[in-house]
Formats: sequence, structure tokens, C-alpha cells
Amino acid sequence: MFHDLSISRELIIAILWLLGAVATDMVAIYALVRSQGFRRRIWALLSIGMIFISFMCMRRVVTVIPLGVAYALWCVFGIFGTLAIGFLAFHQKISRRKRLGIVLLTIGIVCMSLA
Repeated sequence: MFHDLSISRELIIAILWLLGAVATDMVAIYALVRSQGFRRRIWALLSIGMIFISFMCMRRVVTVIPLGVAYALWCVFGIFGTLAIGFLAFHQKISRRKRLGIVLLTIGIVCMSLA
């Protein structure tokens, strides 16, 4: 009955690569803000390096998970990660209208992934 719910080892590894891509993307976003528009070179280089590593992780993901689904998941996790970084690290506020937009965007991306 539950044998259909099993996840292949290959898929588990792809999901771990996806989480790595999201994590390195979050470091890149944090470093990008800290770079002050690329005026602080160390932070700018860290941002560029992390984006490169994030894409290198994603290249492993798309060999197992279809591109549209992988990218949609990367976006959804990225949205929430970026919001968390903005709130926790930079004390940014999010208006109700922006929150509604984020919810609608997330619903849209999830629907795209499931289609």
C-alpha cells in the first residue's frame, strides 16, 4: 500500500542539492545587500561566488527534477528565505499588500509545479 510513497535515492540527493542551491542563494542575497551596491568588494565577490555555487547546485537538480518544477521550488524557497533575511538581518517590514502578493505568487508557483 505504501510502496508508492517511496522516494528514490536519486530524488533525495536532488532535493539535497536543491536545498544547497537555496542556501547558497540566501548567502548571496545577504552578501549583495551588505555589498552596498557592490561598493564593498569582499561582500560583492562573496555574492557573485555564492550565485555561481547556487547555479552549480541547480545543474545537479535539473538532471533529476524537471526544470520547471525545480526552478519553481527554488523560487518559493528563495522568496521565503529572502523575506526571513530581510526581516531578521535588516529589520525590513512587509506591508499587508506585499504579504498578499507573496501568498498569491507562492500559490501560483505551487500550482505551476503541480500542473
